[in-house]
This record gives sequence, C-alpha cells and structure tokens, in this order.
Amino acid sequence: MPLLPTLARLGAGVVLMLSLTVTAVAQESRVETQVVEDTPRVEILPLTGSVTAPQTSQLSSAEAGQVSELTVEMGDTVTQDQPLLSLDTRDISLESQRARADLAQAEAERDEAQRLVSEANQLSAQSIAASERRQRESVLAAAQAALEAREADYSLTQLQLERHQIRAPFDGMVTQRESNVGEWVNPGDTLLTLIDLSALTLDFSVPLSAYQRFEGSQLEVRLEGSDQWYPARTLARIPLDARSRQFLLRAVPEEPLEMLPGMAAEGRLQLNGESGPSVPRDALIRRPDGSVSVWLTRQEEETWQAFEQRVEIGSSHQGEVAIKEGLSAGDRVIVVGNERLEEGQSVSLSDD
Repeated sequence: MPLLPTLARLGAGVVLMLSLTVTAVAQESRVETQVVEDTPRVEILPLTGSVTAPQTSQLSSAEAGQVSELTVEMGDTVTQDQPLLSLDTRDISLESQRARADLAQAEAERDEAQRLVSEANQLSAQSIAASERRQRESVLAAAQAALEAREADYSLTQLQLERHQIRAPFDGMVTQRESNVGEWVNPGDTLLTLIDLSALTLDFSVPLSAYQRFEGSQLEVRLEGSDQWYPARTLARIPLDARSRQFLLRAVPEEPLEMLPGMAAEGRLQLNGESGPSVPRDALIRRPDGSVSVWLTRQEEETWQAFEQRVEIGSSHQGEVAIKEGLSAGDRVIVVGNERLEEGQSVSLSDD
C-alpha cells in the first residue's frame, strides 16, 4: 500500500476526531446553579397617603363680642398659653366692677351679722331673749348665703373676662385666620386654626385583607418630591367604614423628616405570607409571548443536562421572586449561564 495515501487518511481521521471533541466541549456550557428552597413569601403592598396633623384645633370664643385685638397672622408659630385674639371687654369689665362692689357690701353685712351673734353669745340669758338670739343667728345665716352668691357672681364675671381672650392651647402654627379686628363674633364661630407641627403623622388607607397579616410587617415611606425611602414605625391601625373595606394605618418615620400637613406620601408595606419556592431574578427567562421560564439541570448518569421549565411568578423582594407554580423545593435552577441553552444540552456546574 502506498505510504502517502495511508498517512492522508490517518490525518483526516485525527482532524475529524479533534473537530468532534471541540464541538462537544463547545456544547457543554459552564453554568452556576442554586437549589430551590421554600422560604416565607413576602408581598410588597404599595400605599398612598398624606401627612396629617392629628392635633388640630379650630379655636372659637365662648363669648359673643367684637374683636378688639388680633396678635397673630397665618404662618405664625406660637407657644402654649400665648394670647392670640381679644374681644372688647368694656361691658364685662363694668359688670365685674359692679359684682365686686356687691361682694364688698355682702361681706360687710355678713361681718355685722357675725358681730351681733357674737355679742348675743357674750350676754347672759337674763340680758337677751332666746328669740332675739335666734333672730340674730338667722340674719347671720342669710348674710353668709348672700355673700356666697355675690362671690359666685364675681367669679363668673372674672371667667367671662378670661373668655374674652383666646390663648394657644398648645405649641403650634396658625394655619387659618377667620376673623379681623372690628368684626362681631358669636360663640362657636371659628376664629383661628392651630396645628401642632411637632406631632405630624403619615396616614395610609390599607385594604382590610392585610389586617390579619400585619404582625411582623415592615413599612417604608417616601415623601412627595423625594426619591429616598425611609423606614417608618406604625402608631395605630384604625378601622374605617366597613363598606370601604379599608383601615387607616398611622405611622411616623424612624428618623426626623421635614414634613408639612397635606404633603403626599407613598408607602411600601412588606407583608409575610406562607412559605413557598423562590428563585433569584437572574434565573428567569422572559419570552416574547409573555411567558416566563427557568432552566433546570438534572444529572443523567454522570453528566448534567439542562431542561426548560415554565413557571408562574408572584411578588419579588430583594432580588428573589416567588414561584407560584412550576417549581418545588429541591429543584436545581440555573442562575448564571442560562442565556443560550438548548433542551437537553450538557452543562458543567461551576458550583459542583
């Protein structure tokens, strides 16, 4: 047999074997996998709400009268017990003076009646009749009662004088002014609105379906005009009208924020649910038809092979996506190297 044709055939065979080997190596992709585990499901519930001032007072007068002095404007910051508005006190001042004079007269009459009773007590039974003694004691009792009535009248005029001045019930800011100097006001008319800026809260309406799952939840909030999320602490869960199927969630940021009443706010309420499988977001393959799948790997004899599995996804949290259907705990899902796999393709595990 000629030597050259034989060498040629041997060379071609070697090239073919090398080509097949290279192709097999190329088809065996290197991937990274993760074993699916059942973990507590986390649902992120988006919320909308606003900044509110729970301590808001619409100040009014208990007395009718004409506004004589107004010491604050809208936007002014005031302190507790600071005078804000006064009514004309000339009429009630005259009544108070008259009540004080009546009180002084009643005190004098009581003192005189007391003197006569004391005088009768010092005289012997032969010097004053028993009837006279009893009459003086009756006069004293009547004088004492009259004095107490005059004291009540005077105290009432003093109270009315105090009510002619409106004072701040707490530290806060004046947000509305409904009166002007010279206007006549009646009892119950709103004159000023005062809010406590030190106790602002965030109020959100939350579906009742979240009420029973609230234990262990976490809340983050974001204020209007900000991109930053902040952790918040729940103060109260307040039932609303049953027909609305909502409850009021009242919270405050964990750290002080610049807030004003009426500002819009967003919330993210993290609720814990039942346990179930979840996978990293990178494991998901989204198809043009809207379906979602993952690549699983199973060991066939001594090799690992890739298989595509359609799944139904749920909510996501911190890079993990809940799987409603399609996976079970113990499945090995490919998380890196899943971009160009084919059904049944051999793979090598970088994490094996």
